[in-house]
Amino acid sequence: MNLKTINADIVAGIILLIISAISYNMASGFDNPDAALWPKAVIILIVIFTALVMANGFKKMKENTEAKEADFTKAIAPVLTLAAITLYAVLMAHAGFFIATAIFCPLSMYALGQRNWLALIGVTAGLNLFVYVLFVMQLELQMP
Repeated sequence: MNLKTINADIVAGIILLIISAISYNMASGFDNPDAALWPKAVIILIVIFTALVMANGFKKMKENTEAKEADFTKAIAPVLTLAAITLYAVLMAHAGFFIATAIFCPLSMYALGQRNWLALIGVTAGLNLFVYVLFVMQLELQMP
């Protein structure tokens, strides 16, 4: 079996399992074990549904009923999105939430097709203002 004959469901499942393992490991490192319960439960559900999708992919490969092969050209946009979100998280850790959001929000909106500069600035400013008023002023939480 070469890479061309692997079903796309199996490729997506492998990627999701890797991301789930990394996420579960990160949730296990929480200082408060009670805070890790919800993320771990969601990750376990993702793994269960991923296993079902992969089983369906293996079934399709075995039966050869659907010639849906892994088309990696269609995976460019989701991979770039995942990379952008990862860069956003890294930038947030170093520069803080508000600066990272002020950079990420308009860039992602532009990448998704928004060309109105007023909307780009307005949504970014509105989001930062909303988060600041709700979380910093009202709930008195410290943002990263």
